[in-house]
Amino acid sequence: MLRFIELKLEEIQMIVMGAEVTLLIFDSYSLKEKRSTVKSILHRTQNRHHLSTAEVEDWELHNKTVLGFGVVGSNRLLCRQQIESALKDIEEQYEVEILNLEWIEA
Repeated sequence: MLRFIELKLEEIQMIVMGAEVTLLIFDSYSLKEKRSTVKSILHRTQNRHHLSTAEVEDWELHNKTVLGFGVVGSNRLLCRQQIESALKDIEEQYEVEILNLEWIEA
């Protein structure tokens, strides 16, 4: 005999959160050095923190960049913690300074 169980699902929210981060890159004296550092930051962040990443502005400047990080989830706090963890990792592992941070949420 089959039993059918009625499940009540709570409303599930989809959170889209991002951060636009302006970084000052120390010890970068050419676009080639900058590209190497930015590429390393983006790949490390994607692999370790499972974030979407991109360089979004200041492509021509050799010591400054603007990076975008994004995550989709169902918990606002966890999404924010995931991005904050990535930013902490970037500051600890690279010779950079965060000049500006803008949060984006939808």
